Amino acid sequence: MQAYKNRSVQIIKEDIIARINKGDAKAFEQLYIAFYVYLCAVATKYIYHAEAAQEIVNDVFLNVWNNRKSLTYPVNAYLVRSIQNRCLNYLRQQHLQEIPLSDIQESLLNIQEHQVEGEAHPLAKLENKEFEEKILSAVNQLPEKCRDIFVQYLYYNKSYDEIAKENNIATSTVRVQIKIGLSKLKDILGDIYPAFLLIYDFFQK
Repeated sequence: MQAYKNRSVQIIKEDIIARINKGDAKAFEQLYIAFYVYLCAVATKYIYHAEAAQEIVNDVFLNVWNNRKSLTYPVNAYLVRSIQNRCLNYLRQQHLQEIPLSDIQESLLNIQEHQVEGEAHPLAKLENKEFEEKILSAVNQLPEKCRDIFVQYLYYNKSYDEIAKENNIATSTVRVQIKIGLSKLKDILGDIYPAFLLIYDFFQK
């Protein structure tokens, strides 16, 4: 599970916030690295759009830097609330930009808005260890052939060609099995599936 551990939210101590207050760019970089992927997962859970989620997170961090003197410890709840507010603004803009909306689009945007307004912390119940266990349990439920290939791809970061060569199969077979694995994991993981995709860099693979 090292792939996830390397991307887990790091502990930000009070002295780092104090350094950010004073304009320490290195301390701000530590904050950014510690929370970026996690906050992208939070945003994606609300707006279902990876690129927009990343823009929202970057906008939040830009605002944090611009108002660094007023940043207080601890920052976790503040960052999540900032993401929620930006997501809510994004969804409301969609209402304005996509008129006329179909009934389905209107309902989806309303559901997303209520979701943002109704949850204080979308992933608060998922500590890092619990998240890892959920992912591992889901992967173990995949069919044997699919699971073996998926583990090589997910945890050992092997390419399609490397997996195909090591297992004496076609690259197209690997691709199909990965696609099957993702489809099944989407059903198994439910609302934490977007977080899984972001944390394991599937949007970049």
